[in-house]
Amino acid sequence: MSKIISSFKITGYGSYLPPKIQTSKELSEIIGKSEDWIISHTGVYERRISDIDVDQMGAIAAKEAIGNKGKPDLIINASGVPKQTLPDTSVFIQKELGFSNIPSFSIHSTCLSFIVALNSAASLLQTNLYEKVLIISISTSLLAWCC
Repeated sequence: MSKIISSFKITGYGSYLPPKIQTSKELSEIIGKSEDWIISHTGVYERRISDIDVDQMGAIAAKEAIGNKGKPDLIINASGVPKQTLPDTSVFIQKELGFSNIPSFSIHSTCLSFIVALNSAASLLQTNLYEKVLIISISTSLLAWCC
């Protein structure tokens, strides 16, 4: 039997969108398929290309979300896209934020990562071990092609 989790509130949010845009026309010249072929098979007209890694993207969004609310007690990285396997991506985000004394971990549940992290954070908040939890959800797509 599950118990009802006491209420909590989201006090901030942030985002990061890479500025560099690659159109399907530009991609078509690289992979040797037409722009129409790419759009008809993917539905994607343009994509964002990042020159920075996932931990840096997450940290930029996290700083915006935190604003002037002070440090969180816990950092949860909710992403299916790790920077690397070991050490965990959450520690890189922690370092980017300058929060070396705050515990962190990652949840890798593909598309469900944010929902699982939100549920985990709610459960941890209910225990009163933490008062403020930062959830960072980074979504990227790695595109690979071959000749």
